[in-house]
Amino acid sequence: MKHSVSEHHLAGGASGLVIDVPGSDVVSIQVRFNSGFQFSQPDLYEIPHVMEHVLATVTKRHPGPNQFIIDAQKNGAYVNASTSVDSNGYIYECADFELERILDLVEEQLAEPLFEPVSLKAEIGNVREELTRNTTQHATVCSVRLAEKAYPNLWLDYDARIAQLEGIKVEHIEKHYHQTHTSANSRFVIAGSFPDGGAKLAKRLDKIFGRLPVGERKPRSLEIGLNLKSPIVTKRDIQQLYYRVVMYFGELTEPERRAMTLLRLILVGGMGARILGEARRRGLAYGVGGAGHAEPGNSSFGFLGYVTPTNAEALFELMAREFGAVREGKVKESELQAAKDLLIGSLKRSTQTPGDILGWYLEPYDEAGEIRDFGRTLELLRGVRLDEVVALARKASAGERRGLSFLGRVDKALATRYADLLEPLWRV
Repeated sequence: MKHSVSEHHLAGGASGLVIDVPGSDVVSIQVRFNSGFQFSQPDLYEIPHVMEHVLATVTKRHPGPNQFIIDAQKNGAYVNASTSVDSNGYIYECADFELERILDLVEEQLAEPLFEPVSLKAEIGNVREELTRNTTQHATVCSVRLAEKAYPNLWLDYDARIAQLEGIKVEHIEKHYHQTHTSANSRFVIAGSFPDGGAKLAKRLDKIFGRLPVGERKPRSLEIGLNLKSPIVTKRDIQQLYYRVVMYFGELTEPERRAMTLLRLILVGGMGARILGEARRRGLAYGVGGAGHAEPGNSSFGFLGYVTPTNAEALFELMAREFGAVREGKVKESELQAAKDLLIGSLKRSTQTPGDILGWYLEPYDEAGEIRDFGRTLELLRGVRLDEVVALARKASAGERRGLSFLGRVDKALATRYADLLEPLWRV
């Protein structure tokens, strides 16, 4: 979809992008702060999450239970919020005629939060319900328990988080808000019809962020995942085995990031891919996921999914064999071309709304202030060479940091057997 991007640096230190999508009658808004779990205190890990819930439900002008979000949604607007290891995000999407009203509510949410015991008690209850639900999501538990061991300063398992909730008090939430919700610590991305490049909108945003202290941009952790000597084992009496297989390594260059994306697609990107295609042909697995992650300081690559125990060994042998083959250069130019066509076609298809386009720009800008030009990026993806993909696979294997997590009817002896089958993944 045709669009143009303008960057704005506001007087108080906030920075952001306004994306003009000509003719759009919808506006999508995201505001983020570097205020996620890594900026909390370890013994009260959920402080940022509980704070996000409080800010999303009550304010000084809307003190009643859920009064704020009810008002925000009344004309069909979508309102949400999120918490991650890195950030808190506040999300809006509305019809264009609603923009001024919604911006008033954004200002109210960010600058006029209400921290009181009654609302805190309710949101601690809601967070407990959310986290308890998460403990039943096997794939998520498998991944989080691996992340907790690989990144002990960033992640904590759900059971420990639930146990800490009762210790969170109003003063903890209020302190975290004041330390992190500052103008310079924020980033915004807004997409809609803004033919002036967002000049008028920037003036309104200046007023919103001008109500926050200036502060400073909080640096995110750059730590790389640890090398875990033994697989993480979570016993659950279920029919399938959930797995997460990860190689951790350092920061990637932009060409390496593009090569990693295409490596993932060559291996698991559709029914013609090396691992997924053969797994489906042989009836080994319904799906095989590829996890390629890159951010400032650290990157990772691996596989995730679920499989019946009778097929697990054959699937893990397939993963190790095909990844190893690509790493050794046994991959065809036609496979790379098919991966490029799949990726570029998918990107074009999936960027057809202001919200889609916002999503394209959000992460690189929030992480590193990078404005990732859409058209130019597609050209660069077309130019990735086969030797670059092979080199990236070798770099992942050579990192000497890896982690395995299994959940299901599995014990340490069986997990060790699976680990042995996967050993060729990191045998350079």
